Amino acid sequence: MRRFKHYITTRFNAGLYNPDARIHICSDEWMRHRIKLFTALTLPSIMKQSCQNFTWLVLIDKQTPAAHRQMLSNIRYPNMQLIDAGSANPWLEALEPGDYDLITTRIDNDDAFHEDVVKTIQQSWAEQNSERSKPWTIVFPFGFILDLATKEIFVMEYWFNNCPTLVENSHSGRTIWQWDHSNIPAEVDKHYITDKPYWLQVVHSQNLKNRIPVDNPIKIIHRQLNARLEFLTYFGIDTKDLSNTNLI
Repeated sequence: MRRFKHYITTRFNAGLYNPDARIHICSDEWMRHRIKLFTALTLPSIMKQSCQNFTWLVLIDKQTPAAHRQMLSNIRYPNMQLIDAGSANPWLEALEPGDYDLITTRIDNDDAFHEDVVKTIQQSWAEQNSERSKPWTIVFPFGFILDLATKEIFVMEYWFNNCPTLVENSHSGRTIWQWDHSNIPAEVDKHYITDKPYWLQVVHSQNLKNRIPVDNPIKIIHRQLNARLEFLTYFGIDTKDLSNTNLI
């Protein structure tokens, strides 16, 4: 079987210090709040993946103040690698050289993955790769949406969600970030996995897009499928942390 390399990719704060950054608070406050969300939600969900055969690339702005950079650098997780934004394509510069199947998965810095996301992606690659022409994508249409203020959690259906995976040849690789997640070309082959919710999106005070209810017709919140917070243990999340009002 052909060799593969799997990278999870997160844009942490690239562009935060640009004058036109889309934030409504000062950058320091944004960073303090986002690091708390990241360490309570995203980080544990990646650390507790049932398959650890991947590298996690976390992209940070070159203008990030030393104190915030140090907080991220202090995270002791060997799969996580901080890379600086600034070059034409920092993702490609961080990839291992060689000839292999390049698998890149996207996740935002305030979201989380079910513990079996990596395992399921790699199983799908092994089962589907010989039947599909590259590049092709793996998409989980179902996830959870959580309102931190009310602690309500529902199943959400979103077929263009922000955590797709791309499979391509490394020698011509451009990573999943070559497209906006909602604008992956129709001609790119897509493999959908629909057996359970695989991702968590969070509604919080800094979130500019996620709301309950949503005003986007392609995001469907199934209110009849409300869930218990205990389900988040499958995402590596300690539900006691959700009572921290600093996260809201």
